[in-house]
Amino acid sequence: MLSIGYGKLLIGCVAGLLLIGGATLGLGIGGFADGPSDTETTVGEDELEIRTVQSPTEIRPDEPLRVQLQITNAGSETTTQQVALRLNRDGQPPETVATKQVEVSAAEPTDVTFAVGPDQISPGEYTYAVAVGEESSSSESTGSVAVLTPPTFVLADTTENATIVRGTNASIRANLTNVGAYRGVQTVQIAVDADQNGQYSDAETLNESVHSLAGGQSQISTATVRTADLEPGRYQYRVATENTSTTGTLYVQQPATFQVQNTTAPANVTRGETANVSAVVENVGDVAGSDNVTLRSDSMNTTYSRSVSLAANETTTVSIRVNTTNLSRGTHNHSLGAADDTDTVSMTVQDSHFEVSDLAGPNVLYVGDTAVFSADVTNTGENTGTQSIQHRIDSDDDDRPEAYGVDRNVTLEPGESTRVRFEIEYTVTDSTDYPVEPLSLQTYIYGIYSKDARASTAMSVKPSWAKDGGSSGSGGSTSVSDGDRASLDEITQDKYGLYYDEVSGETKRQIEEIHERQPFADGLAAAEVRTREEIARQEYGADVKSGEKFNFTGLEIETQQKVEADFDAQFRTDSGDRIESWDELANDTYGKSYENLTASRQADIRTTYQDQFE
Repeated sequence: MLSIGYGKLLIGCVAGLLLIGGATLGLGIGGFADGPSDTETTVGEDELEIRTVQSPTEIRPDEPLRVQLQITNAGSETTTQQVALRLNRDGQPPETVATKQVEVSAAEPTDVTFAVGPDQISPGEYTYAVAVGEESSSSESTGSVAVLTPPTFVLADTTENATIVRGTNASIRANLTNVGAYRGVQTVQIAVDADQNGQYSDAETLNESVHSLAGGQSQISTATVRTADLEPGRYQYRVATENTSTTGTLYVQQPATFQVQNTTAPANVTRGETANVSAVVENVGDVAGSDNVTLRSDSMNTTYSRSVSLAANETTTVSIRVNTTNLSRGTHNHSLGAADDTDTVSMTVQDSHFEVSDLAGPNVLYVGDTAVFSADVTNTGENTGTQSIQHRIDSDDDDRPEAYGVDRNVTLEPGESTRVRFEIEYTVTDSTDYPVEPLSLQTYIYGIYSKDARASTAMSVKPSWAKDGGSSGSGGSTSVSDGDRASLDEITQDKYGLYYDEVSGETKRQIEEIHERQPFADGLAAAEVRTREEIARQEYGADVKSGEKFNFTGLEIETQQKVEADFDAQFRTDSGDRIESWDELANDTYGKSYENLTASRQADIRTTYQDQFE
């Protein structure tokens, strides 16, 4: 509380004169004025004093200003005087804000209190004066008081980087300052208009924090914006308190995004040439970046890549060379692609392609005879080409005919054909006069081959004496064909040049299968009839070595039925040990094809089929 020192209050007396009702009366001896006996005695100017004045040095704007003073009367009479409170703000002219008529007793001091309501004052620095009586120039006491500024919060957007690449996090920051004179509490809310509808919903509020700040204190409020789910573009954000707000713009940039377009390649290329596949690559993002542009093909196991760095909206042409040596003739799709985009183009690889057809050669070759093999060779490709056309024969009994240098170089234009002919004399004697190895008396696979295709069939080599139905030195049997039934010795002689007792047990078993199924189909000689083992090896690639025990049931079911069908086609009759297929058994048993049976009946048919091998 502010205390004011003693002060004299002067009350209407000047130079020994008392002013009453506008008349001037002289003072007699002892200071008493002459006058009517009922005239009221007036207290002298030096007899009233302001003893103390008390007031706060500062108040809040919602509090009243209270000024307390004490007046003493040194005279002998009680008097009534006007006491006034005047305020002066920041040098402005003084204004009387309160007055009171106060009765001051001569016996004891009189306390006076003024209360000025909050509606009469506002924040600022004030001086005040307390005056007694109407002539106040020398009868007042003064003091000062500060009306404090209430908590007032100021927001400042301090976001450092409102431009962010999508997928990274942005930070919105705001500084809250209390510019008032004392502590206050304020809530700060940060939101982003993610749906860009001009409003800020609860779901779009990123952070809400409560701050308690003293006068002059500041604090930072922060919110993190996760941009992975925001499409590139501009987004308004707002930082708001209870009575103020500030807004800003967050710019979400498209990351470096490589778009591939206008991919080109030669429409046609000759195999072996290098083809150039190119495309225009553009970074459609808002920032610079790097990516790998990769070439892929539907016919290549390898890929080719180029690392490309582009500024925003920059374009470049990427070219990758493709070696076509290992590409097959035909159309191939090639694609150039980056992480976010791919473009595809087709390219046709052209080449000569020599097809082999209409193979002709002997079914039975007698030792010493000249064998004539021929076939048509046609260039079905798009380019003129030259190839070595070879005659091959499976001399090592692995069902893969080998080349022995018997070939012709052939040059053909697209669509052109020629017939290639080979004349070869085979012998059973190892001699350098012959182009191929000597052949034993058995059945061989032979064929005519180009680089691209082949045509092959079987040929049986027999001794020269068998050509005219003669007998061997040991009284051998004659060759049999055209539907006659042959003995086991005759079949063995025709196929292998040996007697039945001279072959292995496995070969005997297979000869017996052929013997039981006679007669042979029209035009088929015994030497041309193949066992199931030979069919499985030669036609379906079964991994069975010649002379090994042949496990027919070890083949896949589909292969079994194909082998059986080929074996059956070599005979006129269905009698013997013929194995019926699934369909045949199904039709015999149920009058339906296998695929039209129920699952349980199909299982029965498979069991019956398997029982045929017991």
